[in-house]
Amino acid sequence: MQRAAGIATLVSVSCAAYLTADFAHEGLGHAAACVALGGRVLMLSTTYAGCSVTSRLMDGAGPIVGILVALAAWLWLRFVPQYSPATRAFFCLVFAFAAFWNVGYMCKSGLFDQGDWAFVIQGLEPRLPWHLGLAALGLLLYIAAIRACAKTLVLQKSVEGITPLRFTAVAYGSAALLSAAGAAFDPRGPFTIVSDALPSSLGAIGLLLAGLRLDQTNLRLSLPSSPSWIMIGSLSAVVFAAVLGPGLHF
Repeated sequence: MQRAAGIATLVSVSCAAYLTADFAHEGLGHAAACVALGGRVLMLSTTYAGCSVTSRLMDGAGPIVGILVALAAWLWLRFVPQYSPATRAFFCLVFAFAAFWNVGYMCKSGLFDQGDWAFVIQGLEPRLPWHLGLAALGLLLYIAAIRACAKTLVLQKSVEGITPLRFTAVAYGSAALLSAAGAAFDPRGPFTIVSDALPSSLGAIGLLLAGLRLDQTNLRLSLPSSPSWIMIGSLSAVVFAAVLGPGLHF
């Protein structure tokens, strides 16, 4: 019973963390840059921020703010010692989802000429070195994020608990399901589940790799039950799917 309550808390914290990472990218990044550039936000959803103007600055703002939020979460874990295990897990997962999504995006944009980073470097010559350089930078940052994530996960260590791989798998799966649930209501159509939502959430596979890295030790991770975080996570899931999913129109 206690372990089930702990898993429920982990699922809830994962939902709240993914909502934070998603809104950092779409809302605090793209939408805020749209307004700062004198444009008008047309729509804001879990996978898209429409703007009345176009700019490579606005395109780059999403992943840049996402990376800054990941860094802020890491700094919180590093320098703020007093917080509950669930709050600690929240910041750990915010770091993971925001970092892996936005630096992984560099690899995708560099290799396939798709997405925000591709728009940022569009038109820059010589084209091939820019794309290969972007992909290489993304790979290096992704590897660094895996190592940093593993160190933050160690903060959840416990004498009794579940394996790190299982811990991260629950968080990873929760984020993937939540992203798909939000995109299912996207007014642009359910195809956004495959084209936008899942690539963003599943791009955090580095979280699983960090768990696998720790699985080579005898470490066990746990998360005590937290009714308040279960409430926060449940509310986050509702807001993500029912409010941001269909999109906010302005």
